[in-house]
Amino acid sequence: MRQINFALIFGFALITVCFTLENTGSITVNILPGVSTSLPLAVLLLVAGGLGALGAWSYTRWNLFLNNVDDKSKIQELEENQMLIKELKSDLNKSRSGLKALPFMQLSKITANYEEESSKAA
Repeated sequence: MRQINFALIFGFALITVCFTLENTGSITVNILPGVSTSLPLAVLLLVAGGLGALGAWSYTRWNLFLNNVDDKSKIQELEENQMLIKELKSDLNKSRSGLKALPFMQLSKITANYEEESSKAA
């Protein structure tokens, strides 16, 4: 893989050098009204490419930063949900142990009363 990377970089550099040697003509660039400069075409294209690469890099870094912020908030929400699940499990276990502690007769009376009330309501 390193050989492929080296070949690509070498090829790009060779093309850039050939392009620079062929395009040495000066071009006038108007930066602001009344402010202008004259530079070779190759230099202007390299500067424009560098600014484009800098812009792409900045955009990528900004997106990574925003993704990290989103990930941190999702992790915090997940931890809060895990704590809630633990609390609910402990409450469920307490309720189950409380039901097991009731004598069978009392439990059957409670369910019978509930069934009577629900049949009256219907």
